Amino acid sequence: MSEALELLAYPLRVDDVEVRFEPEVQGDLPLLWADPHQLHQVMVNLISNAHQAMRSEATSRRLAITICHDAARARVVLQVSDTGPGIPPAVRSRIFEPFFTTKPLGQGTGLGLPLCKGIVENHGGTIAVASEPGKGATFTIELPVVAPAAGATGGDSAPAAIAPRTILVVDDEPDVAEVLASMLEQQGHRVETVIVGAAALERLRGGTYDIVMSDLKMPDVDGPELYRRAQLLESRPRPRFVFVTGDALGRGTAGFLERTSAPRVSKPFSPEDLARAVLEASA
Repeated sequence: MSEALELLAYPLRVDDVEVRFEPEVQGDLPLLWADPHQLHQVMVNLISNAHQAMRSEATSRRLAITICHDAARARVVLQVSDTGPGIPPAVRSRIFEPFFTTKPLGQGTGLGLPLCKGIVENHGGTIAVASEPGKGATFTIELPVVAPAAGATGGDSAPAAIAPRTILVVDDEPDVAEVLASMLEQQGHRVETVIVGAAALERLRGGTYDIVMSDLKMPDVDGPELYRRAQLLESRPRPRFVFVTGDALGRGTAGFLERTSAPRVSKPFSPEDLARAVLEASA
């Protein structure tokens, strides 16, 4: 937490944001089962979002961060509150959807909060937002004090855990490639990314991958062409393919997917969608 505040201290100070950090007495906070680097990413995202929300406010700008231990529920509860314009109900209901954003073109991808949600849920926790227009917003994260039981999946609908895979992500949109890689890495997989199909072929010639997760539509070598060329590579185990789609499928594309029987993930996707596709490709 303190590292995230230190990282963002200068821009917060420049915009006259008053920061209040109120953790419980250090000895009162229990140890967490958590990846500090991933939680750092979550906090940087939430603080940055709060900062951006308050930039349009002419009144006092206040950011409050609290951390407490809910001993009765064996949870650590962390809240990030701002005095920004608040979030309308229609937006609040979609705020954790991948690729949903209210920011102007070029200023946001709609990936930050879904990534936060994926990180928190992979730690066995929850994230929620409370807000009213004109009254700011409060994000609440709850994390379990102890590690989940071995083999726990977090719910009846969650996919089964599998051994880590080496995955090559191929997408000509760098932001999409980044979020795919982040979600897969959170699930324990080893991930490399490229943004053009030709570069993916070079990686396949020089390395061994269990799975290639490729966008279907790309400008140079598209997903079907990458699949066909990968089948011609010699002297290496052929990776299984998962295809990522963003549009309605044409007849030719639908026929290709049917012939290959490759798993498909539709945009917007969730961590659960990716986990199921990897599980299917590994079967």
